Amino acid sequence: MAEEPEVVPEGTELPPGTNKLYQNTYRQKPEQYGEGYKFMRGPVQKILTDTIRERMEGTTYDPLRSAQTAKELADVIKERVKNLGYSRYKLVVQVTVGEKTGQALRLASRCLWDTATDNFASDFYENASVYCVGMVFGLYYE
Repeated sequence: MAEEPEVVPEGTELPPGTNKLYQNTYRQKPEQYGEGYKFMRGPVQKILTDTIRERMEGTTYDPLRSAQTAKELADVIKERVKNLGYSRYKLVVQVTVGEKTGQALRLASRCLWDTATDNFASDFYENASVYCVGMVFGLYYE
């Protein structure tokens, strides 16, 4: 028979390997406004722009590596955004890398969310042979 997880207050440290089950806080919005509380587009936009530019600058399209490049970019962006301290947000990071061959491209996304707490940031990079679109969605999680 499986052992029941221990119910602990938020922020309590337990030994590694111990199952945690948090009690509901019934918070419907961030406690305060500002860094670390509400998902703010500005700092996330800067991370997106800087990360995509430093990785994609001067690259050419490689069909064998583009999927891996997109995955690596998404992982780096997610880690950097996590470091901003949005503790009660779920982050969704989407990166698209493709070949630019003279075609036009339009990407769109739709979400159902709370406009008071949730937000997103996106950035686009292109050169002569490759394009890259990165999007980060921050969804407040009770």
